[in-house]
Amino acid sequence: MKLRLLVVLGCLCACAVGCGDDDDGVPADGGGRSDGATVTDGGGGSDGGDAAIGSRPHPLYPALDLNSLPNGGSSVMGPYEVPMLPATTRSVTVAATGAAAATELQTACASAGTAVRVPAGAGSLGTVNLGNVNDCDITLDPAVQIGFLFIGNLPGPTLSPSHRIRVRGGQLGNLWVAERSSDVVLDGVIINNAIAPPATRAGTAIYLINGVGVDDIVNRFAMVNSIIRMLPTAPTNGDTDGCGVLAGRARNVLFANNNIATAGNRNSWGFRLGGGYNWIIIDNTVRVSFHKLVRVNDADVDFLYIKRGLWMRQLTMTSGGLTLNDSFANLGMNTVTDHVYIHDPVVYLLPPGQVSFGAGGAPGQVNRLWEARRIEWHALSDQVISATILDARESGCPVGSRCDYGAPTHSYRYDPALTLPANPWRPLPNLPTSDPDTLPVAP
Repeated sequence: MKLRLLVVLGCLCACAVGCGDDDDGVPADGGGRSDGATVTDGGGGSDGGDAAIGSRPHPLYPALDLNSLPNGGSSVMGPYEVPMLPATTRSVTVAATGAAAATELQTACASAGTAVRVPAGAGSLGTVNLGNVNDCDITLDPAVQIGFLFIGNLPGPTLSPSHRIRVRGGQLGNLWVAERSSDVVLDGVIINNAIAPPATRAGTAIYLINGVGVDDIVNRFAMVNSIIRMLPTAPTNGDTDGCGVLAGRARNVLFANNNIATAGNRNSWGFRLGGGYNWIIIDNTVRVSFHKLVRVNDADVDFLYIKRGLWMRQLTMTSGGLTLNDSFANLGMNTVTDHVYIHDPVVYLLPPGQVSFGAGGAPGQVNRLWEARRIEWHALSDQVISATILDARESGCPVGSRCDYGAPTHSYRYDPALTLPANPWRPLPNLPTSDPDTLPVAP
């Protein structure tokens, strides 16, 4: 099924199979740790730590040494590629307010090579469509709001791929990036669906759209030093959505040093990777109310690196009163994952059920790699997560696969009265607040 523009609210359920590229490209530690009432530590295992920082620092997040990436940072499509930043030759300051400011911003970006500043007086711009835009560097005052930012599409909707766009500052209700767009960077941005009234809140913070063709994907996307805060949407049959990232076959994606909080009792995962290549998710604090911390399905994924960070799963029931427990898993039985590395995160699990984890059961998983190392697990009991549970999951992988869940390398901390850390959020000095829970809520 092709992910298209037919559903504006809520988290969508399928991504098209395949892979592709665009035609415009050139090639800190995790969150807080607290002790539980009972601790069991494993020993041994491989050392998956970083190489010396600075050998090849990522230009958007220097704490990441690209030379330290496992497997050379490569999928079958080649090494991870850093986004290109816009090259600008002129500067424009928006003078209008509201919808007129949105039009002025769009007009300015229509001229390639423009740096645009949107001052506080512009207020709430509503919807902004950046289609057929190349090399636009946008700086929003913290008080500026854009309810819906669409990159790579014009009203109609008309596919209009855009390239080399950076957004800094401001507050977005949600962001969609259309297929064949590339080199999109968010730095110091707040995505907060609560800037819209409850009846019109979007259910997905970031949607990286794919089409059916092999080239119909988003390439080279990054979000750094930013916030995602999603409140539940208006209920449908008792269910509410409010998820973080939905990506269809996107390639060369970085999420680094962000604070992410989702909410809902149906679709409120942190990340849903509907296929794709070269994903890096490093040094984030993520609190998920329901569903997976990172969910992989819909299409094949090759090279996913989850490094450090604090990951929290709240105790949230379905509308029918059921409790589930999720972490990092391939939900699709017919999709293939390879070169998945989960190193050094801290994970809190509040639900009482046994946690989901690991590769799916597709026959194509043979000779494919999942590797986990040094996870610090916090749970109610050993019925939720333990070395025994991980070993059982590992032994249940398809014969010939390389499921290496590293059970002896992890620590397991149990507390029947477990709560989430009181102040889990990473410091984000360029934002007015680092705490998603303190962001404004529209009436």
